[in-house]
Amino acid sequence: MMAETLLDFMAQSAEATSVEALCRLFEQYAETLGVEAIGYQILPSPFEASDADNQFEYNTFPDLMKDAYLGERLFEHDPVTSRAAMALHPQFWFEVEQTTPITRYSQRIFDLLRESGFVDGLTTPIFGPAGLAAYVACGRFSAPFDLSAMDCRCLQHACNELYACTLTLQKRKALAPPNLSEREVEVLHWLARGKSNAVIADILGISPHTVDTVMRRAFGKLGASNRVAAVLKSLRAGLITL
Repeated sequence: MMAETLLDFMAQSAEATSVEALCRLFEQYAETLGVEAIGYQILPSPFEASDADNQFEYNTFPDLMKDAYLGERLFEHDPVTSRAAMALHPQFWFEVEQTTPITRYSQRIFDLLRESGFVDGLTTPIFGPAGLAAYVACGRFSAPFDLSAMDCRCLQHACNELYACTLTLQKRKALAPPNLSEREVEVLHWLARGKSNAVIADILGISPHTVDTVMRRAFGKLGASNRVAAVLKSLRAGLITL
């Protein structure tokens, strides 16, 4: 069922079973406002270790823009997101370009947007209990946006609903601990105590290569990319204790 109005999106978003499905619902609603590409980015929390590395939850931008924005760490110098964070409401990209001092980084961003085929776009900031929490960037290739003030307010409400439902889905997923093997839990137990692979191998009577294999398998199940993240997620899930 298409999310053709804000009320449709809000009703259907509450029933979404995954972040991807939720984002597709948002995309359907945004298309009714003329949006042709979406970039949804949740910022790492300032209060806990994160291995998210500023990845996007959902991104339909051209690969040229996606790869350069993350690969060149342009998100650290984006004048649009900076302006949106201060203004507390959506900012149109090329209006920011006209009213902000240009640096080599910001010029690179605006050049990439044009090279990617964008003729217009706006970025909406989303705020949580700890302050700025996420952004949703919406772009157009075919023609500039023709949004009324009410359209902009509805889009901002939809962005806030997208973020709120994302948090609900993430919490729901976190409550279901991954199915780790006994060996994987043992390795994580010793990782949490700061032991190296070689020491863990001696303790468990296995080879360092086996420890590395077990550790990487556990990382995959936990959705972690490093030791610190794996230990933190294991502790939160109650899989290990200190």
